[in-house]
Amino acid sequence: MSDLILVTGGAGTLGRSVAPVLLEAGYAVRLLDIRAIEDAPMGAETLIGDVREPADVRSAMAGVTGVIHAAAWHGIHLGDHARDEFWDLNVRGTYHVFEAAAAAGVRAVVLSSTMGVYGDSRRPADGGPAQWIGEDLPRRPSEIYGVSKVISEELSQAYARMAGIAGAALRYGMFVPEPFHHAGIRFLYGGVDERDVARANLVVLQRLLRDGGHLGAFNVLSELPFKADDGLALRQDPLAVVGRYWPDAPRLLEAAGAKPWGPIDEVYEIGRAEAILGFRPKWGFEQYVEALRSGRDRLV
Repeated sequence: MSDLILVTGGAGTLGRSVAPVLLEAGYAVRLLDIRAIEDAPMGAETLIGDVREPADVRSAMAGVTGVIHAAAWHGIHLGDHARDEFWDLNVRGTYHVFEAAAAAGVRAVVLSSTMGVYGDSRRPADGGPAQWIGEDLPRRPSEIYGVSKVISEELSQAYARMAGIAGAALRYGMFVPEPFHHAGIRFLYGGVDERDVARANLVVLQRLLRDGGHLGAFNVLSELPFKADDGLALRQDPLAVVGRYWPDAPRLLEAAGAKPWGPIDEVYEIGRAEAILGFRPKWGFEQYVEALRSGRDRLV
């Protein structure tokens, strides 16, 4: 019998992206969300339930081997959701997931986290170069979303120690669906393709189920070629830096009516995922520029 993987927040972008990847890899999949999942892939089980309700989580955890915990309010919700709502869903909901996982003998939980945990550490010095952001940068969240994910990461570590639940935290960049050109430019500012997010979850889950333990945190963002020497220019004239690595990009962007949004203040390091997991993203600004060259409006 195939291992059963529970995906919380199964109706969201991550849930819709990761479910078919898990099924293709041979897992049985159970999707849990507070609302009906109308477009679930064939073969996936769906449940309506709320991670804020312990009984719902305990019921969903029956027979589960591993969990991809994606249910949360996100940064885009900061403007229209109260702090209490972030606490209830992101913190208490995550606690319920780990408690139910421990009671059910679940072997691994992959936690969805965010680059927002870095908070004030992401800010470059006034007049200085762009800030390079690796996983060892201090977590200094500046709003409740980041705070909730720092606490969730601590819960992941704690339940590895207390209950032996193998774990890891994936700190995602931006991957909410956006129009093609907006998503393409977003790769320069901490974006990532949802297909890479789904692949990262699969790779981490497989590693945890195989080896156990806690792997810590991983930045999951698209790949960029920028180097430390580019740091000042990324903030002062980002299009010039883009043109240094992709000489035809300025012309292609102008023709498409797309351009950098402003200074590039942050560059995310993603080497830890490759070094430990063998994971590299497949889609990013390179593929966006190639699509512009080929006259396509999608990444392939």
